Amino acid sequence: MSAPEKELQFLGLSPETLASLGYDPARRIVPVWFGMRASLPSVPEACPIRITGRSQYKLFVNGSSVLFGPCRSAKPIAYVDEIDLKPYLRPGENRLAIQVFSYPEDPGEEEGPYYCFGDNEGPAVALSGCLGGLDLAGKDAWRVWLDRGQGFNREQIFMLGSNETVDGAMALENPFFREAWEEGGTLPADVVQSRSYDPFGARKGKIFQPRPIPLLDRKEKAFPDWQARTVPPHSSEVFTLDAGELTTAYFRIGFRGGRGAKVRITYAESYFQKGEGGYPYKDVRDDRSGFLFGVCDEVAVGGDWEYEPFRFRTFRFVELRAETGEEALTILPRPYVETVYPLANTKKPAFTDPRKEKLYDVAFRTLQLCAHDTYEDCPYYEQLMYACDTRLEILFTYASTEDLALPRQAIRLLGSSMQLSGLTQSRYPSRDEQTIPAFALYYILMLEDYAVHTGDLAFLRPYIPLAEQIAETFLRKRTPSGMLAPQGYWDYFDWAQPWTRDGIGSTPTAALDGESALQNLFFVYALQSLCRLLPSFHRQSLAEEYERVCSELLDLVEARCWDSERGLYREGAGTEEFSQHTQIYAVLTGLAGGEKARKLMEAVLTDDSLVPCSFMQSYYLFRALEKAGMYERTEALWQTWQTFVDKHCTTFPETPFAPRSDCHGWSALPLSEFVRDPV
Repeated sequence: MSAPEKELQFLGLSPETLASLGYDPARRIVPVWFGMRASLPSVPEACPIRITGRSQYKLFVNGSSVLFGPCRSAKPIAYVDEIDLKPYLRPGENRLAIQVFSYPEDPGEEEGPYYCFGDNEGPAVALSGCLGGLDLAGKDAWRVWLDRGQGFNREQIFMLGSNETVDGAMALENPFFREAWEEGGTLPADVVQSRSYDPFGARKGKIFQPRPIPLLDRKEKAFPDWQARTVPPHSSEVFTLDAGELTTAYFRIGFRGGRGAKVRITYAESYFQKGEGGYPYKDVRDDRSGFLFGVCDEVAVGGDWEYEPFRFRTFRFVELRAETGEEALTILPRPYVETVYPLANTKKPAFTDPRKEKLYDVAFRTLQLCAHDTYEDCPYYEQLMYACDTRLEILFTYASTEDLALPRQAIRLLGSSMQLSGLTQSRYPSRDEQTIPAFALYYILMLEDYAVHTGDLAFLRPYIPLAEQIAETFLRKRTPSGMLAPQGYWDYFDWAQPWTRDGIGSTPTAALDGESALQNLFFVYALQSLCRLLPSFHRQSLAEEYERVCSELLDLVEARCWDSERGLYREGAGTEEFSQHTQIYAVLTGLAGGEKARKLMEAVLTDDSLVPCSFMQSYYLFRALEKAGMYERTEALWQTWQTFVDKHCTTFPETPFAPRSDCHGWSALPLSEFVRDPV
């Protein structure tokens, strides 16, 4: 971990000031703006500043947004971003404005995204650097404006926090954007955290650390065919914008006139169709005979103004629903600003098959949109870094780019989520702790992947004890037979339809009864990975001990779960359920080899009675076919991905059936496969 940035201090409003103004940061989001101005005789050769905020901030320079932060982190940390302001400065007066939302620690009337830790202390910023001779770190440079026009709604949110309901007339009162600088109605900034630790080593607030990954890319893009549109007084209109592809971006829209009009902005991945009983489903994504619904922001127009939501939105389609009052409203097109982690696709192979090239390109777009400050399961819903998803996203990153910064950050963050139980959290950063035992095993696999790809053992050294702790935690819980017992919590393994119960899928049936062949085999698969790592860290004897454990567990699975009549492994000793997954991990662990492995994989490909894998287990299916000497049989499996291209998807979805999310990083499998052979 880097050394703390000790000279930084948080500036904001004291708890007493916030309370006197009617704000309780423990119950609601507190939106404020920090502003300062400075005069420059000329634009300097460079103007680097460092900046962070609590809970999240957006930096504007001379009226334009240029940076959002801070980078997602473990709870005690505030990462500090660095940016050179030179491209945004001009001779004469220059203004910096920082929009800040502080989130409650626990969900109250309003809430922030799960990936961001609130702390009930209220909004704050910390900076270093100079502008026009003014010290940006000092409180005297800054004024603070409480944004009482910034409200929030909870419609169609899923772990991403409250959406926005904005009073445009009050937004136009923002003194830091008015033509004439006004400090009336603003408040002086106070020092609200002067240090991270007191002299006795007690932590007194956030620990400032340098940002460990590059800044996100920002690129302006435009909606095709979006023209200015005037809505007459006392009328309403609805129209839809199509970006042509899914994106993660800061949507922008301009307004002229229209005081008192209301505009509802709905962001959607896809059109929906109505199925039986009115239940919505997705088919051809741009089939306009359907309807749109999803995350929405609401704006009350107050006059000439431009609106941009605080956080990026995920959309291909944007539905604008305008209702005017006494004045006509002209809606003006504005470019949106796409933002993603800077992954460069430097390893794209040369294709002779355009169909496969299309699958590859859609896969890379999928990975791009699931990578921001961390890897994410999906950009439209949680935006959380789950270990299962992340292991695959890292492998796809290795296969298609030269980047190592984001994989390293994933290993750091997930490692910092270790719990007293001895298991890492399933997802992190996350304000709610969630445990999916198998996801801790993916963390072990992630470590070996990094070692194999980079050879950088020094980076991995601090995380090897975590892997050992995970292994020991699993080994402490056994059934009377000696097999591993389920750990409890949520024993998720895959979104397999036959495992769906009461709307919650994913747990192998045998795990409900206490002894699962699949869970034991997957543990062995991860423990074998750890055995290969340990000798590099002078732990040869422990590796040998774990190898014996692997052999014992494989013998138990063979004895208790092999069904000689079916020639398959049952899900458990007491069940007649059979899955593709268990056969796959029997092959991957070496329990089944040679002709037996080939027969198992033949059944996986042809026996429709087996519980099928979804996209998240397809990588392991391909590895098992490869290990059984049957990799050529993967060719027919690409039709599942092609189906979604045929439905005009521009990214690959969460599952092959009834997908919720249209963009899920674990589905970007072509990135790892199409580099193996000429394509």
